[in-house]
Amino acid sequence: MLSTPTMSIFEKALDAATLRQRAISNNIANVDTPHYRTQSVVFEDELQKAMAKSSTAFTAYRTNEKHLPFGMASLQDVGPKLQVDKAVGPMQNSANNVDLDFEMTNLARNQLWYNALVQQASGQYNKLRTVIGGK
Repeated sequence: MLSTPTMSIFEKALDAATLRQRAISNNIANVDTPHYRTQSVVFEDELQKAMAKSSTAFTAYRTNEKHLPFGMASLQDVGPKLQVDKAVGPMQNSANNVDLDFEMTNLARNQLWYNALVQQASGQYNKLRTVIGGK
């Protein structure tokens, strides 16, 4: 009952924010490491593609995990992925491409995103509690 598609998306988005926090922390920690390449997390674009695809597709109701999924299967398969930036970009003399200002901005943005997701997920549970409690 608590595993609705909305809560599943919140769960995956929180996983992505957590992984992104770890990647940014690694980037900041390795700002002086020679030949270090920045890490980033890919999630939001893949989620939007899956949501666009699933909104137009017919969705089957599954009563057992062993049933073949269709419709929302692409949404279930979406998850955050860590990738290493191999593109040539601004570099330090040590061939390190970490831009500390950029990473600090991403850190603040990710923290705001995480807090917004937690508030939205909490709001979903509060609505459910209100419905169950009848208040």
